[in-house]
Amino acid sequence: MTSNTLTLSQAHKIYTGDSMGLYALKLSIGGILMYSATILTFFIIMLLSKGNVSAALNELSGSTLTNTFLTLDAGIILMITGLIQYDRHLPGGKYFRTVNGGFDTYRKMKNASLIARVISLISIMLFGALFDRLGILKLAFGTSGVIYIGAFLLVSIGLVNLIDLIKNPFVKGLSTSIVLVAGLAGVISPDIADGNIYFALAVVVTAVPFIIISQKIMLNNYKKNKWYK
Repeated sequence: MTSNTLTLSQAHKIYTGDSMGLYALKLSIGGILMYSATILTFFIIMLLSKGNVSAALNELSGSTLTNTFLTLDAGIILMITGLIQYDRHLPGGKYFRTVNGGFDTYRKMKNASLIARVISLISIMLFGALFDRLGILKLAFGTSGVIYIGAFLLVSIGLVNLIDLIKNPFVKGLSTSIVLVAGLAGVISPDIADGNIYFALAVVVTAVPFIIISQKIMLNNYKKNKWYK
């Protein structure tokens, strides 16, 4: 198998041991479990405070807390996985520079990871929407609120690519907060835009080319400044 015939999924498996589909599934399940655990934890806190199940559910249902939890849990997964690198000085770094295809294989792996993260984001948002539609726990602004969150988290995926360009570890660490802030914009924006779904769709349309461009910038920077050093 040559580097030209290597698929994105195969390249991803070389680096991580997981195919692109399996990786997307793991991220999706991880995000859903994180969100469920966060909701359950705060439900228990509310239950202890209010004294009965109905009052605890009413306190959480329809509040921006449920949207905030969905944003933070999904955003943390997207941020952490997006910043994973295979620098030469890291364990296995030198080995990955000898695999078939070299940097082209690395590029395919990162693109596969990007696709997997987008799929997992959609899956986690669908779970949040299902939570709301089934009446298990209402989200603020309902399904449109979920779309807003997903739209701004798409923007955050592009921001992670740009944060990856920062060399100083301390500054890079501080910059990760921007990703979460961008995601939280999806929590408050429905209120500002009166829940207008077209605004959220406009964010999605803007986010897609932003992700593609930032991905190319990140990969070009990595090849120039990190792959051979």
